[in-house]
Amino acid sequence: MEDKPLKMEEIIPTIERVKNTIVSMENNLSKTLKDLEEKEAALREREEKLSQANLQKQQLEFEYLSLETEFKKISELFTELSGQQETTLDIKQLLGIYITLLEKVFAGKPHAKILYLLHGDKADMTREELTKATGFSAAIVLHSLHELHRAELINYDEDQAKANLVNRLYK
Repeated sequence: MEDKPLKMEEIIPTIERVKNTIVSMENNLSKTLKDLEEKEAALREREEKLSQANLQKQQLEFEYLSLETEFKKISELFTELSGQQETTLDIKQLLGIYITLLEKVFAGKPHAKILYLLHGDKADMTREELTKATGFSAAIVLHSLHELHRAELINYDEDQAKANLVNRLYK
């Protein structure tokens, strides 16, 4: 049996099919590479978020430990001031006491909000800035500033109408 030479007309359709197959495979390959790049980017983003979450978790754990220490100090001070025997206060009980003090004694929010604002990026603020930032009336802010000054938590300069922290309660 002799091999019969192929004619050009017979080869061209085969070449066209092979060419189309190669183009199709190249398209599939480029699509697969694009998908891979997208998935790698998503993976990097997830790893970054996880890293940030872990860092935030560590910061929260540190803050929790420092708060726990502060609550123990406050609990000891409370038992010492109340003249009671050594009793441990539940953190919820202690928070309840402070919430009651903030709501009832300090009329709630002005004092706490002013202290919170002064603990922010700007430790010195004018009375006008505090009035705008807290949303309370100027009279309430002025009254709160005087009370906080008397409690030696802030310094308040009446002439310049400027308040600043005596020392930070937290960082």
